[in-house]
Amino acid sequence: MRLRLAITEDHTLLIDIQDPLPEFPNFEQASAGELGRGLWKIGRLGGALSWHLCERGGKAVRAHMKPGPVPA
Repeated sequence: MRLRLAITEDHTLLIDIQDPLPEFPNFEQASAGELGRGLWKIGRLGGALSWHLCERGGKAVRAHMKPGPVPA
């Protein structure tokens, strides 16, 4: 697994977590909190979640976290 953190030009925190598996069949369920809580928690904190295939194989799960107050 690989973790990448970056701040974009518009001050958004970009979080990428890569792993060697090329599929994520339950992404929607995981984002909704039905499978684990990690992605659900990021969404509850205002993170925009997505995933994509990586050029060198595997996939990356991505969260964009905009600056500002965190929803309660």
